[in-house]
Amino acid sequence: MQKKPPESDQGKGVSGLLMSIVIAVLFLIWGLFVLIMVGDKGPPSWDFGVVEDIPGQSPYSTNRF
Repeated sequence: MQKKPPESDQGKGVSGLLMSIVIAVLFLIWGLFVLIMVGDKGPPSWDFGVVEDIPGQSPYSTNRF
């Protein structure tokens, strides 16, 4: 019987790193695609003004002062 020569593991680390970089680049491309298709709408057109946030003034408050 002949012995098999030992297999080299040198290419596996590089291919794993390359695969990770490819996946990261695909995520970046997908994000840019979505940004271009949907766009940035900017600030909202509605304005509620100052909304009071004092619990005692709410009609549903359980803490009455």
